[in-house]
Amino acid sequence: MKITKSNISKDLIISDDFIPLLEHAQREESDIEEIYFKGLGFKDLDLSRLSFRDIIFENCEFIHCSFYKIDFRDVHFKSCNLSNSDFSDGYFSRCAFTSCKVIGADFQNAEFQNISLVNSNFQYANFGKSKMKDFEVSESDMSHSSITECKLKNTSLNDVRFIETSFFKTPLKGIDFTQCQIDGLVVSGDELKGASVTTYQAADLAKLLGLIVK
Repeated sequence: MKITKSNISKDLIISDDFIPLLEHAQREESDIEEIYFKGLGFKDLDLSRLSFRDIIFENCEFIHCSFYKIDFRDVHFKSCNLSNSDFSDGYFSRCAFTSCKVIGADFQNAEFQNISLVNSNFQYANFGKSKMKDFEVSESDMSHSSITECKLKNTSLNDVRFIETSFFKTPLKGIDFTQCQIDGLVVSGDELKGASVTTYQAADLAKLLGLIVK
């Protein structure tokens, strides 16, 4: 599966004036666009309802920040820490997370299109009731995360850890788990119809569903 990659300009303005730009965008209800941010560090910052276009965040920390109803388009997070931040009801298009720490983040009711998660930690993240289309995850950890009541379309997984991850009421038809580590998934049973697993994984899932494998 191929996703549409972000088309970020090579001529971004390098800036560390994040707060003035943030305040201007909030005051004028304007977009923040075509900027390269590096080394920012914030906690409990309110960025709700903002729009970011053509942006790179590198080595930035946004801990326990509010990105409620955020609009990200062509945004790349590189080696960032976004743990325990709120991205609920957000919109993500042509975005990438590379080598990021996103533990405990809340993505409830978010919408994702053409997204890449690479070498990142999404443990305990909440994706409840989100929509994921053209979603690619590789070399990442989504253990203990909640992917419940989600709609998945064109999802590609490679070397992803799903330890005690909840897929409750999320149809997994067409999802290939054969290159992933799955253990203790939370499902009712019907979600797994049409999913691809290895023989070993099938035996483990059978036990999860109450079957006795001899």
